[in-house]
Order: sequence, then structure tokens, then C-alpha cells
Amino acid sequence: MASPAETCAPQRDEMTTPTLPSADLSIVIVNWNGGKLLNDCLASIVAHGGGLNLQGIVIDNASRDGSREMAERAFPQFQVINSGTNLGFGKANNLARSLVKSDFVLFLNPDTVLCENALERMVEFLRRNPNVGALGCKMLYPNGEVQELGLQYFPTPWKEFLHSLFMSTGTRQWLKRWLPYHDPNHSGYAIKLYGGCLLCRKQALERVGWFDERYFMYAEDVDLCRAIRDVGWKLYYLSEAKIVHVCGGASEKAPSGFSILMKSESIAKLIRKYQGGLGALLYRVGTLIAAIVRLLILTLMSVARLAARRPAHGELDAAFFKYRTLIGWALGVKRAQIAA
Repeated sequence: MASPAETCAPQRDEMTTPTLPSADLSIVIVNWNGGKLLNDCLASIVAHGGGLNLQGIVIDNASRDGSREMAERAFPQFQVINSGTNLGFGKANNLARSLVKSDFVLFLNPDTVLCENALERMVEFLRRNPNVGALGCKMLYPNGEVQELGLQYFPTPWKEFLHSLFMSTGTRQWLKRWLPYHDPNHSGYAIKLYGGCLLCRKQALERVGWFDERYFMYAEDVDLCRAIRDVGWKLYYLSEAKIVHVCGGASEKAPSGFSILMKSESIAKLIRKYQGGLGALLYRVGTLIAAIVRLLILTLMSVARLAARRPAHGELDAAFFKYRTLIGWALGVKRAQIAA
């Protein structure tokens, strides 16, 4: 399998460190034990700056793997800020609010690698389209396969229930009335964009107050997209701009089940914010029902495999773990433990 950097080769040293009071683009990266992923991400920015006057800011959430020191040593053109503790995604990004020197701010995950011309295309699009407040791009797996853009809906208890209970490739067409799908190979306006590579107009960010810091991670990008749309700007997905997304990155180092639990807690906060306590309760109940139904189906599948004397399936084991974890969360007996 090709490495993320190889997927977007060739690379060349084109980053221009800003010497003026302003920059064409400010890039903000939140790092937590990113290791080699952070190194590859920063190297891709240096290689594919495209002649833009870039400002690079790394917010380090008290990493213990030496990645902050690596960034300071190997990439002196980036400003590295030590938060002193693990602030999470949104709050750490907000530390850059007083530092950015550009009209455009790119929030970029450390488990990404830029492809050639991605930055230029994204910045140029925002310059030409003043009605767009935030812009997303196409994401590729390290092997070059296109990643799904994600369902284009704002979370509600009903939609999350449908998604949890029924969503698969085979039911996508049937559910498109409630859970619209955007083809990642086509550009167009969007309901929400992925925060792992999100280019925002600074004017829009200032209007909505940047990220809501009540979310530790997950859902804060959906909330930001909602806020930007609510004050009149459009969201756009630009498939011509590409990056490689390794997926999981530092969150894979978190305790087992962390991502499952944190996503559920963050979606519950999001629904509570816009639809009140009753909405959050309905989401929890819907999650419980959907997880129980899914577990029953998985149990039947496992019995069928045993009857047919077929070997154990790793994906089934992972699914069992996921839905048991969700049941624990819905019943209030499991919560995400934030790593220091």
C-alpha cells in the first residue's frame, strides 16, 4: 500500500513563510501524540504551499510522544503552541483565534497529507465566491480510494435513529428522503463539512464565535457548519481539491471504545443545544433501541456462522463491541474517559 505522502507525490519545497503582517492562508493543526502523522502532514504543507503566503500554527495538546518537539525542531516556519493539557479539538483550535493573520483559516487534522494544488484551489474558490463561508475538499485513503463525504443532514433524534438502525449501502436509496447523500466525486453546496480539512472565511468565524468549546471532540464541526449557515453563508464541497486522510490518527491511541462513546456524547450535546433536553433524551432512547436490534441481528448471524461451521469474523466481533458499548452509553453506565 502506498504511504499517504506517496499518494500525493511529487513533493517540492514551496512553502513561503509569512514576513508581512498578513498571509494568504492561516493553517491551524491540533496535535495530540501525532507522531509520524504530524511530520508527514507538516511536510506536505511545506511541499504543496503552491506559492501561497502561509501561516502555520500547531496547537499541541500536551503530547507525550515527542511530536511537539519534532515540529519545533524540524519545521521552524510553523508556530508551535503548547496548550499544557489536552483541551480537545474545538477549544484547542480556538487558541489560534488571536494569532491568525489571514482572511482564510484552514483547520487541518494531523492525520492528513495535502495533495498538489489543494490549497491554491481552495483559497481561490473562496476568493471567487464571497457567499461561501466554509469549504471542504475530497478525501482519499492512502491507497487512493475516495472516502465517503458523509450523509448530508443535521442530526435529529429521528434521523440518528434511522442512521443507526438501517444505514448501509443497500438502504441508502430508500433512506435518501431523510438522509440525503452527496457523491464525493461531485462538487456542490453542502449541509455540513468534515472538520478534518475545513477552510473557513475568518469573517464567518468571527460572526459565529469560532468553535463551541462545550464539545471535547466530534460534532463541533457540524455545530460550526450549522452556525455559519444560520448567519447566511453557504457551505461548499470542492471535489477538485484533494487530500489524503489516514483516518483515526491520534484517536486510535485513546482508550478502547473512546471514539464510540465520545461521538455519542457529542451528538447528544448537539441535539440538546438545538432541540432541548427532550430531544437529547429521545436520541438516547433511539440509540438504545437501535443498538439492541443490531445486537439481536448480529447474534442471529453468529449462530448461522456457527451452524455452518464457518470461522469467526473480526468485523462481527467489532460490531458486537460497538453496540454493547452504545447500550452501555444509552443506559448511562459508560462514558468517554478523556486521556491526558
